[in-house]
Amino acid sequence: MQATLIQVPASKEQRLTAAIAVALILCVALYVWPRSTVQAVAAPPFMPIFATSVTIAEGLTGFLLWTQYRASGRVVFAALACAYAFTTVTAAFHLAVYPGVFAPSGLLGAGRQTAIWIWLLWRAGYAVLAVLALATRKWPPIPRLGQRRLSGALMIVWSIGMSLALSLAATAARDQLPNLVSSTPSYRHLSTNPILLSVWAICLASLLIHVFVTRLRTLMDLWLAVALLAGFIDVTLTLGAGARYSLGWYAARIASMVSANAVLGMLMSETSRTYQRLADAHRALKELSVRDGLTGVFNRAYFDERYPRELALAIATGNPLSVLLVDVDHFKDYNDAFGHLAGDECLRRIAQALNTSLWRQTDFVARYGGEEFVVVLPTCDPEASLTIAERLRETIAEMELPVTRANGRHVTVSIGHASSRFHPHAQPAGLLASADAALYEAKARGRNRVENNREDGLKDSFDRRPAAVR
Repeated sequence: MQATLIQVPASKEQRLTAAIAVALILCVALYVWPRSTVQAVAAPPFMPIFATSVTIAEGLTGFLLWTQYRASGRVVFAALACAYAFTTVTAAFHLAVYPGVFAPSGLLGAGRQTAIWIWLLWRAGYAVLAVLALATRKWPPIPRLGQRRLSGALMIVWSIGMSLALSLAATAARDQLPNLVSSTPSYRHLSTNPILLSVWAICLASLLIHVFVTRLRTLMDLWLAVALLAGFIDVTLTLGAGARYSLGWYAARIASMVSANAVLGMLMSETSRTYQRLADAHRALKELSVRDGLTGVFNRAYFDERYPRELALAIATGNPLSVLLVDVDHFKDYNDAFGHLAGDECLRRIAQALNTSLWRQTDFVARYGGEEFVVVLPTCDPEASLTIAERLRETIAEMELPVTRANGRHVTVSIGHASSRFHPHAQPAGLLASADAALYEAKARGRNRVENNREDGLKDSFDRRPAAVR
């Protein structure tokens, strides 16, 4: 069974990428911290853009984690999907109640303090749920799909319900909750507020627990740590921001966006890698399915499928196509002398020799059956294809594979040639039959030769063997 993301170890390249991301986050945070109270340009459209992008990113992350759970049955993915479902709903609620986005004081009767309280729920809830997900890492996968769907759906409904309940409670209790920001509004008192400090401590504890428990061994552990770190930086910079639209406030929102997209980026990257691996496996399987298991050249099924298409294309374009039928001479004697294993090796060597002797990418060789091969030469004139056939014959003869242990004869091939130039009206079977007739003629005339079959009844023989072996 293929390892899930919670089991895939992080590679050196992935660790380096995460380390660079962490270094950038910390460098920006350290640069901004002493300047966090500096007021920047107030850009009211920034908040809805930020909250919308975070909501979408958190939702996509939760969905991808859910698909991991559906595929593997690992409860830890459902637990993490619940964490992101919680933050998705909370972030959307935060956008709805944020002052000045949809209404001066926010929708749903929100007050001046509602947005900050929901933001606290957002950050603390994510940190707590991420830690709780650690407890499910060792749980065995749920094997049955129906049970998997039901339990996962209940967990998601629970997290969404919890987010809605807390967000609605914070909105309804706007007058009972302690004031966290002044009427300006100002965040200057947040750094000493015990509630904010508690949330800051929860985020820090979540990050440390995650690192201690997981030791960042896997890819998921690594990028979840980056998300937790960015969330902690968000809370830290918000505590020191002093007010909305300050440099620290903007940097905190950007850190929150990094937190929302860290795991999402990893999941999308791994999904892309998975599709690439599937595509490579499909190509390899397809390539394997069209190859002859013994010789490695194309098999008969591939020839039967491609050859008619090549001939139809040649006829349509007016280009010639040549077919060579190649038969190994005295192959039965070779098998009898050296055994079938040696015979298989002989066929492999002949097939590879034929294949490597074809220089054009359009040409191909296939095993036709037994010790017989077929070579297809698209857009090749008869003169050129006959030259190729002779080169193939000479290549096999130069291998000097002895037929028997005693008589000194070597393995050779006989080749029958037919070209659509000489058979302009031939169908695939007819042109192949012409090549077969030429092969039969080569066998009858002493083997180790090339014979050409023409429709006009004339036959060209190519016998360039030394006189001593004729």
